[in-house]
Amino acid sequence: MHSRGSCFGVLACLLGSLISCSPAQAQARAMPGKDVSAIYDRLLPQIEKIPIVDMHAHPGYWDDTDVDAMAVTTTDLDPLRTRTTNPEWLAAFKDLYGYPYSDFSPEHLRWLDQKDDELRKQWGKEYLSKMLDRVGIQVSVANRVAMDYLENNPRFRFVFFVDPFMFPFNNQRLMINPDRAVYFPIQEKALHRYLAQAGLQGLPADLAGYEACIRKVLELDKQQNGVAIKFEAPYFRSLVNITDPPRQQAEAIYNKYREGGTPTNEEYLVFQDYIFRSLIAQAGALHLQVHVHSAVGSGNYYRLSEGNAMDLENILRDPRYKDTTFVMIHGGYPYDQQSIWLAALPNVYLDSSEFIILVFPEEYSHILRRWFEIFPEKIVFGSDAFPYSREVNVPATYWLGVHTARIAAAAALAEMVSAGEVTEPRALEIARGYFHDNTGRLFGIEPLSAKH
Repeated sequence: MHSRGSCFGVLACLLGSLISCSPAQAQARAMPGKDVSAIYDRLLPQIEKIPIVDMHAHPGYWDDTDVDAMAVTTTDLDPLRTRTTNPEWLAAFKDLYGYPYSDFSPEHLRWLDQKDDELRKQWGKEYLSKMLDRVGIQVSVANRVAMDYLENNPRFRFVFFVDPFMFPFNNQRLMINPDRAVYFPIQEKALHRYLAQAGLQGLPADLAGYEACIRKVLELDKQQNGVAIKFEAPYFRSLVNITDPPRQQAEAIYNKYREGGTPTNEEYLVFQDYIFRSLIAQAGALHLQVHVHSAVGSGNYYRLSEGNAMDLENILRDPRYKDTTFVMIHGGYPYDQQSIWLAALPNVYLDSSEFIILVFPEEYSHILRRWFEIFPEKIVFGSDAFPYSREVNVPATYWLGVHTARIAAAAALAEMVSAGEVTEPRALEIARGYFHDNTGRLFGIEPLSAKH
């Protein structure tokens, strides 16, 4: 135990160190200075050289049905930046394909389609790897149902969807709106595929067999460069009040409905809660990360209140999962100011994908600055690349995500340097963490700092 005298001695040393610092180092300011632009101009070229480890993407071709375990349903009104009229797509097409036009006319888009087809034919299975080179990504996660043509590709890590395991019974009552009427048949198809992967033609005879099936699928997917399981749960059910039911209760429900019948809503929620936690436990035992969609979603019926990352706090703080790494995919947006505090837990990270495309760089820089000012070591880059259409494809969304993050990070860090919050060397260290080292550490990739 320290004496009062020794405590005062430490305090005196700290005060002496502060006095010897320059005013900018000793006291952060409430506003950045006039030197922000000059600092930004110094930081951006260095940030643009950082190779990226991408925590969240859906790489695949526009006609590939395995890029997700659900469908992207249409909405009545898309955010301005995601519309096909956004001129940033032109910049992406020009950079990636040498697009010679300045409009989106059908005739000119046919040129783009033909050019993309030529590259796919020319590069074959290396098409997506070469596109990673063009945007500056070293390694990207692949959120997919199956790796297919990406199998054994060292540029990609496999993240596999596990929600279908929560819905093995008759799901008719869960199709409560047009969106879920689309989603659940896809979940059922994926579950049948997983059962076949485990060598089964139908549901096992008991819950123990079902859990063994889940474990086998997770083990097989891990062997395909798998690093994480992925829950898209808020599209199918709420994250609010996920309980911790006893196994006997879940087992009785499984035995009752394995061969047919429709569970009540209450019974099905109990079973889902049990399997949700069982999946987390099995992932932890296999040293797989747990990724959870925790933000705004697509479609007209997605409920923001049912996808809030803060509702997972009881699970994230459960001592049983303290050695399991959780990544809050999409960072809880638009509740990002609250979600950042979840990163105080040693096993929780926030991914900045999805809103990287929904908002423009200025707003993105504001979010990054708030996060960088609190837990910069726990923030990871995610592109959320996805084949939204023939033209707004995976390479174009990779490009937009990388472009947004680099200039937004430079802007956020320049303001922090100007305000006296961090030094320029520390700002670049934060940038290397965000774009590379924080995710690289989770994937076993050598940090950039070790190479300098």
